[in-house]
Amino acid sequence: MTVSNAAQAGVDRTDIADTMGHTAMELTARASMAAGATGAYAVGHAAGRTRDVMTRPQRAMVAVYKAEEKTARQLDRALRKGKPGAARAKRVADARKRAGKPIVLSDAKPSARIGGFAAKGKASRRIGKHVGGGLKKAGRGVKRLGSTGLDWMDEASARITAADDDPASQLGDATRDLTFKAVRKGVRGVTSSARFIWRHRHAPSRAVRGVRAAASTGARVARAAANLVRAAASRIAAGAASISLPVLPIIAAMIAVLGVLLAVMGAFLGSSASESTGVANVPAEYEADVVRAGSICPTVTPSIIAAQIEQESNWNPKAGSSAGAQGIAQFMPSTWASAGKDGDGDGKADIWNPHDAIWSQGNYMCGLASQVETAKKSGKLTGDTLELTLAAYNAGLGSVLRYGMVPPFEETINYVRRIKELAATKYTATGTAEGGTVGSLEPKLTVSGGIVSTAGITPDTRYPWGQCTWWAATRRADIGKPIPGWGNAATWAGSAASAGYTVDGSPSAGSVIVFQPGVLGASADYGHVAMVEEVRGDGSILISESNALGLGVVSTREISASQLAAAGNGVRYIH
Repeated sequence: MTVSNAAQAGVDRTDIADTMGHTAMELTARASMAAGATGAYAVGHAAGRTRDVMTRPQRAMVAVYKAEEKTARQLDRALRKGKPGAARAKRVADARKRAGKPIVLSDAKPSARIGGFAAKGKASRRIGKHVGGGLKKAGRGVKRLGSTGLDWMDEASARITAADDDPASQLGDATRDLTFKAVRKGVRGVTSSARFIWRHRHAPSRAVRGVRAAASTGARVARAAANLVRAAASRIAAGAASISLPVLPIIAAMIAVLGVLLAVMGAFLGSSASESTGVANVPAEYEADVVRAGSICPTVTPSIIAAQIEQESNWNPKAGSSAGAQGIAQFMPSTWASAGKDGDGDGKADIWNPHDAIWSQGNYMCGLASQVETAKKSGKLTGDTLELTLAAYNAGLGSVLRYGMVPPFEETINYVRRIKELAATKYTATGTAEGGTVGSLEPKLTVSGGIVSTAGITPDTRYPWGQCTWWAATRRADIGKPIPGWGNAATWAGSAASAGYTVDGSPSAGSVIVFQPGVLGASADYGHVAMVEEVRGDGSILISESNALGLGVVSTREISASQLAAAGNGVRYIH
């Protein structure tokens, strides 16, 4: 009996050792396969990224060349169609090519430095390819070995389980097999879920755009229905006079019902896109993009974005210029390389995609506005932030910083004026909160987007309409302090002193500020005059002036205390 028990214990220990060996071998094989696959992927990925970084300058150069080739093809087509200016643009492009630009793609040779980087990139690729290939081969070998070993162990385990008549041992083997199968199924399920999530990663943004489009369509339908109801009510009321008396109560009831319908629709229309965002007359397919791009920062509003898009391309997403600007926002490819953004969530920033271009336009403008604000705080710039931002967009931030204000370039001045006028008129929804009154004088000036409304103000007739002297005389009479005629702006200070007016270097609300020629952007020949609307606590002043942004355009401007101090006796005040 004792000998039988000892023999059975030896058999049990042998089964336990076999089971442990089986499990250890299986785990070792799986770990080897995972390590081989991970190492191969890591080396291959690192080599690929190294190659991309080292060849980036060469790829950028080829991209620029392709853009120039595309521009040349467009010029050829324009020349064949006989478009104005095409011949001159073609000559300029040909001159650039003769100046050393590559003629065909094969001639776009990289520099020696780029060539060195390319050679290193190729070497890294070869190394990574060999190392990765070796690891993959090793991984495949380990996988085959592990698979074969697992098959052998599964077969041996099945035979042992079938031959074993011990219920506890059979139960243990079955539990182990079920556990391995459950783990495999779980890993496959996680992998499948991850793939599904990645394939449908853009679904939420598409759903949001669909809901937004549906809401916009619903608002337009509601507005059309409201107009129909209003028209019906008007026709009923107009025909009431020609209908006999007994029918009038019925008509009154119908008008009452129509009134209720109008009230209900008005509740929905009160939250329409135009009234809630302050922008109007934007093409329906771009309205949501304009509102989004105009909500990034307070300076750049949706109406400003809409005005810029009209000025740049007139809402044509396929627009192109002879200078190489592309798309609805007319970005240059070199600017797009750093400023282009993915606006519709498709994973790429496309200069020809209007949704990407409008979103990039808003971000680019707000970046300029932030730099302008920083320069104003440091005393390098003075004036309205929006005007300075638009000027920086047109002429470059360097030009704005060099002059300390909107540069005296005719193109830039006209651009700023045009954008502000479009934003304040065509693209501003009725009843929005844009604009308001400014200054401490009475009556206050009504301003919208930095442009002063002169409606209701009696103009002075002694000076040429639209000049700075015309506005200063007009505004002085408007606040009840008329002045005589004094000629050109540069002579006003001396003429006023001779006439008995107080002239000094201290500003006050209602005084005329006289800029000597060339001071703070004044004309180098005639000087400049403006009205002081408010003196701030920090020593800065708010002025209203005409002809700074164009003849007859009355605008406002802020001048800091540091700029006034730097101007010295170049600025005088007539009280």
